[in-house]
Amino acid sequence: MLLVSVSALWLRHRHHHLQIADGPVGEDEGGDKKKDRWQGFEAGHDVPAPPAADGGAQPRDWYSKEVTPDRVPAAMEAWRTAILEKRREEVLDLDGAFAGLPATYGPALLRLAETDPDERVRAFSVRVLGKMKNLALVDDFRRLLEDRSEFVRGNAAWALGELAKRPGGREAAEGAFDELRQAESDPATAVRVAATNALKALQ
Repeated sequence: MLLVSVSALWLRHRHHHLQIADGPVGEDEGGDKKKDRWQGFEAGHDVPAPPAADGGAQPRDWYSKEVTPDRVPAAMEAWRTAILEKRREEVLDLDGAFAGLPATYGPALLRLAETDPDERVRAFSVRVLGKMKNLALVDDFRRLLEDRSEFVRGNAAWALGELAKRPGGREAAEGAFDELRQAESDPATAVRVAATNALKALQ
């Protein structure tokens, strides 16, 4: 998986812990616009929280569809910390929770994908967003193909290919055809491969 290979490359990177911005999720979007953007992603489903390492109870609010908006920043901070400190199991656990509750976490993940100063956080966030297969994110993935990090660009190309697996996804992702063709000439091999695979998925 690209996620695994990217993680291996990042083991050489120096650890930087940076705070995420506080504020309500989706504060850059109006209420109606936010609903339209995540249409069909509201319900989600409960994701079982993993047990604590010592076998005891370890409640985590972000694994329930009853999660309140004020808990989302805490989940994003836990996500950043797990990535930056290379806590693989916690990254996978949060990945599952986010994928299960896309309408809850999607807007905050998109903000990280677009603005976080650490390329690892941006790339992992793009990967989770790609798993959500939200057709409304086509233009966001197109923009992320221009990110300065090859890991972000590669995951953005992969995400566009994933959209083809949804009904209507091919038509939606066709808008990124020119950008994907350009990405086939990217200096990074992983980006070129992801772009080629995405274009094949659109055929």
